[in-house]
Amino acid sequence: MWPQVLIALLLSAFNVLIHSLGSYAIFIWIVHAFRKNPTPTLVRGWSMMIRLIVGLLLLHALEVAVWAQFFIFRQLFPTAETAYYYSITSYTTVGYGDVVLPPSWRIMGGWEAMVGVLMFGWSTASIISLLHHLQEGRIKRIEAGAFH
Repeated sequence: MWPQVLIALLLSAFNVLIHSLGSYAIFIWIVHAFRKNPTPTLVRGWSMMIRLIVGLLLLHALEVAVWAQFFIFRQLFPTAETAYYYSITSYTTVGYGDVVLPPSWRIMGGWEAMVGVLMFGWSTASIISLLHHLQEGRIKRIEAGAFH
């Protein structure tokens, strides 16, 4: 069990690295966008929100791929599609149970779910932060008499 826990920790660290670098790149893009227009219009705000969410979804897909590729490397599933399916259901905590890891590796599923919850929480905080900032800008626009 302990070798699997150590491997899970390494995969988790790699997921955190991916999420932190990707989130930072998105953050820099958002800061740049706000410098150009500190109080974006409603449509511009929607565009920013959509791009943020797509960017975060791509980060999560890459993080799922890290786990799936490990499962493929260790030949823990018969096909790559099964490894990816298992990984996304574990990472998102859906956990259908129709596909399972071999008994000696099953701790990895719970660990991947734990990491997924943390990464989704991080993403949710990023979305709420942008939404809050956009709402503050919208309030400023309304107070200034610009209603679009």
